[in-house]
Amino acid sequence: MIADALLTPEQLAEYLKVSPEWVDKNIYDLPFVRIGKSYRFPKGDIDQWLRWSEYCGLPPKFFGKQV
Repeated sequence: MIADALLTPEQLAEYLKVSPEWVDKNIYDLPFVRIGKSYRFPKGDIDQWLRWSEYCGLPPKFFGKQV
């Protein structure tokens, strides 16, 4: 069911092993949808964001750019 794939901010914090305050602070850097006044995070989009983010700590040469 699609509702199972939408995480609340509290569920997202638990899933990412971060504090709810971290989610609030970084909410606009995360993939989300608005439902009324509530924010929900599609789990599939969060997983894709995590896969992309795992490369952020590597030097630029790993992306085909020379330093």
